[in-house]
Amino acid sequence: MTAPQDLLTPGLSPGTSFETAGVHDVFARRAREHPATTAVASVAGPDTAWADTEQLTFAELDALADRLAHRLIALGVGTESRVGICVEPSVGLAVAMLGIMKAGAAFVPLDPDYPAARLSHLLEHSGAAVVVAQPETAARLPHGNAELLLLDAGFTELAGEPALPPRVEVSPDSTACVIYTSGSTGAPKGVLITHRGLTNLAQAAAGTFGLGPGQRFLQLASVSFSAALEEIFPALLSGATLLMAGYQRALPTVRHFLQILERYAVTGFEITTAYWHQLADELAESGQRLPDTVRCVVMGGDRVRPDRVLAWRESGIPLIHVYGPTESTATATYHHSGRTAPRADGLLPIGTAIDNTDVRLLDGDLLPVARGDAGEVFVAGRALARGYHRAPGETAARFLPDPYGPAGSRMYRTGDMARLLPDGQLEFLGRTDNQVKIRGFRVEPGEIEAVLQQHPAVRQALVTVERREDGSESAVLLAHVTPAPGERPAQPDDPRAAQLHDYLTGLLPAYMVPATVTVLDAIPLTAHGKVDFAALSSTAPGGWDGAAAGRPPRPGTEADLAAIWRSVLKLDHVAADDEFLALGGNSLQAVKIAARLHRELGIDILPNDLLASRTVAQLAALIDGKRPDGQQTPQAAQVAKEVEIREMAQWARKRAAIEASLARYSDGHRAAPISPAQQGLYMLSKLARDIPLYNEAWQCRLTGPLDRGAFNRAIEEIARRHESLRTSFGLLGGSPVQFVAPDRDIPVRYVDVSTRPHDVPALREAEIREPIDPAVPPLLRVLVLSLSPTEHIAVFTAHHLIVDFVSVDVFMDELAACYTAFHTDRDPDLPAPSLQYGNYALWQRNHLRGENLDRLVDYWRGRLADPEPEPLDLGFDRPVPETVDYRGRRLAVDLPAALREAVHTLARREGVTPFMVLLTCFYSLLHVRSGSDDLCVGTPVANRGGPLTDRLIGCVNNTVVLRQQVPTGVRFRDLLAMVRDNCLGTYAHQALPFDQLVEKLGPRRYPGRSPYFQVLFALEDAKALERSFSGLTLDQNVILPTGYAKFELVCVVEDHGDRLEVGLTYRTSLFDETTARDLASAYERLLTQYTTDPDQPVSAGTDAADTGGRRTPLSNTVEKQ
Repeated sequence: MTAPQDLLTPGLSPGTSFETAGVHDVFARRAREHPATTAVASVAGPDTAWADTEQLTFAELDALADRLAHRLIALGVGTESRVGICVEPSVGLAVAMLGIMKAGAAFVPLDPDYPAARLSHLLEHSGAAVVVAQPETAARLPHGNAELLLLDAGFTELAGEPALPPRVEVSPDSTACVIYTSGSTGAPKGVLITHRGLTNLAQAAAGTFGLGPGQRFLQLASVSFSAALEEIFPALLSGATLLMAGYQRALPTVRHFLQILERYAVTGFEITTAYWHQLADELAESGQRLPDTVRCVVMGGDRVRPDRVLAWRESGIPLIHVYGPTESTATATYHHSGRTAPRADGLLPIGTAIDNTDVRLLDGDLLPVARGDAGEVFVAGRALARGYHRAPGETAARFLPDPYGPAGSRMYRTGDMARLLPDGQLEFLGRTDNQVKIRGFRVEPGEIEAVLQQHPAVRQALVTVERREDGSESAVLLAHVTPAPGERPAQPDDPRAAQLHDYLTGLLPAYMVPATVTVLDAIPLTAHGKVDFAALSSTAPGGWDGAAAGRPPRPGTEADLAAIWRSVLKLDHVAADDEFLALGGNSLQAVKIAARLHRELGIDILPNDLLASRTVAQLAALIDGKRPDGQQTPQAAQVAKEVEIREMAQWARKRAAIEASLARYSDGHRAAPISPAQQGLYMLSKLARDIPLYNEAWQCRLTGPLDRGAFNRAIEEIARRHESLRTSFGLLGGSPVQFVAPDRDIPVRYVDVSTRPHDVPALREAEIREPIDPAVPPLLRVLVLSLSPTEHIAVFTAHHLIVDFVSVDVFMDELAACYTAFHTDRDPDLPAPSLQYGNYALWQRNHLRGENLDRLVDYWRGRLADPEPEPLDLGFDRPVPETVDYRGRRLAVDLPAALREAVHTLARREGVTPFMVLLTCFYSLLHVRSGSDDLCVGTPVANRGGPLTDRLIGCVNNTVVLRQQVPTGVRFRDLLAMVRDNCLGTYAHQALPFDQLVEKLGPRRYPGRSPYFQVLFALEDAKALERSFSGLTLDQNVILPTGYAKFELVCVVEDHGDRLEVGLTYRTSLFDETTARDLASAYERLLTQYTTDPDQPVSAGTDAADTGGRRTPLSNTVEKQ
């Protein structure tokens, strides 16, 4: 499988040719090239002269390593043996590492400062039979079975061994070392680093760091930490001089560290992000600078503060930002600040992949994410570790088969998130589990930290997450801050903690305000220079009780409801008092939850009950109140099983009856009644047969080599799975019916536009504006415009009789799955459709009669009759023609990201959906524009009642009328509450097709005007349209305007995740372009005004909604046809 380089492997480095022998063999070559050059020196302190330090030349180090290898072999060490190293940072550490590898074994670092229990576990788990130690570190080792080999200062123990390389065969894939990292189970995991990976790291790093003879690189990290590999071996394998120091010896204070840099003429060093922040602060405050010898600073391990990066630039010293897990031999990417243009915001990317390494951004299905989107980081290539020592299950879970690499290759799942920036650099976004949910809201602790660090009294801020210990998995936020320069030191019960808490309360939503704020003199760090979260946790006040997490659901109905809410809303936790709308729920999700409650628990509620009851506790009380004697739900599993068996039997009988009722014809076609929803649409489409009024069109841009065979087969497979895509329409006995073909090829037309890309708009417009005759199959067309062998635009056009807006999502989901399968010579692994549209049409006809029909008609008669609504006077630029002219144009306005956030914040605060906020503002605009207090707006609804229709392709949706009164002097907040109640009532009665409603109620008709409403409003989740294909990047997937307007004015707000786009489609026979622009501008002004102060009366929006042309239209308005 071929992966597009710019998406699947962002920053993919070329296959650089490196030496791939054993690490010790590459070092031996450097020793022959530079025998008299100092290879390693022990840093004693800032007062020790260079001549007085312990040093070894390359030849001396190589000879001592050979002698150690012979001694180890005599002790029984051989290929793939494990040998522990418990040696302080010194020249002896380099001798031990190289000597162990020369013996064919792998070294296991044992930090002398580790507790005895951890050292004992590492020795036992690794199986090390020998430990190389120093006299001063041997005493710290636990008593065990491993044999000790002591290295004294003069290496006298090795004097009798030959200074010749032993004859041991070591392959590039042999284990070079075992580095233990923290494990999810609490026990450390041993990562098996290979010689191939370590030599690749050493040579890639040496090139990036500029290492070679004459350079001096300072080693700081603990040898048990994988960062030490990136310090030690790039220097030794490049001919540079390695200065062994360690954090404790070199970094007791910043002043001490600067003295060492100057005394030893250090040219480069690597430091953790936490220590780098301290160094940057100290340099900025003291006015000091690094010695002139320093040429590069390598840094990584945590998020970098942009303000420190901006301040650092004045030093002129390049920063090399490194990223990578131990499992990719310490490093996967580099960003060299001296080789890329600096960013004004101070963001420091993690860069691009190191040599011979692939870095991929994939979603949860291991498919590429779209360019710019967040994805989980997967690493593949030469540097990948062999796996975890004695942990095949963990290895299999994290080291996955690589579907984008050569046969048999693997990739490592890091658990980190990143995105690809426009310049090809990767931006680190945190761990996949960094984003926590507090009371159902997604919270990024870094956002809170940024707000805290804007306070003048705060120097550094860190927000952590604490889990409750009651088993509920609830989480609370804890903030930790250090005082800014000039502020007094931290003190017990520091009053600034309460002040900062109040500060956050005034700037952040309640769910983002930490439960506590703790003032510390310094953020505690581990010996490795990373944040010590265990120590940090102990500094938090003990008074928090996790109240912010809400009351846990009680066993029974509440717990069963909460479990389904969590599943549908994709939340980690739902409390008993959490509100459905505040958790981000919407009407479609309410339908899904109602269906799940029926299927799994045997509970029958209306989606409206869910929306109106608000919380888990309230809905549980409603359900239990309907049961005799307050009986609660039985065990969910038992009920689910009974309901499943019952429904399966019912559907088996129902489908058998349906199949028997469908007439079969000699050509293999089947005829079935059309659905009530299709009935009116079929008649209207016959009236508008010469225009594409009911064409549904969408497109996606595909980047990468397109496998046409797989693409064609994928379209055919979807048509085979869904009868609606093989359906045409006609009359049978005078009644409209649908004809289902046994098979139907959906032709895909390919047009090469590589030499005429300017023709793309015209070709696309001609395609989507070509009317589709419902009687002439197929009713789906596919056009692929190829701009180049790796750039394509796929345009899909279908008649609304066979698809709706949910169908587009289902179609694209299945296209991605089928294309991926066929591209890799597999059969698609998709569940069989639960329902075909012909079955649904019969069910809907049976359902919409008798009491069900009477109940719906009575509701809508109460809403729309006595009195009937008058058509809106929208202040047209021309009189309304008696014959409808459907020609239209579309313009789009991008709203600022801050306004999107304001809409969502107001929705959460008021317990409504963002749609309700946006609709209420639209009502306000119509109220001012028309002068009417009685407003009718149409809106599309999915009308899908559960799992049997949620993956159905067909015309299932409906358009409902939202009639709203606007009382005189009403505040926006109060009107919003009215709109909420109105929407809830409408959602509960959405099943009556609009054309059937009109037929039953028989409203007065006005020439040229549609009944009940002339304006349509909708909110679309544009994020949901994004997809990924195997081997392809899907940059965009957008619904295309056909150049016709079904209604006088259509307002569709698209939520793109980081912004809102307001699209206005208007009939050109009624509106001028300037009027439409003024309407769009007025809507933005009103939305800004009311989200800022929702207590304003709607009448206060008169000035903002002025569309008399006196205001300048927005500069970011773009016109689309």
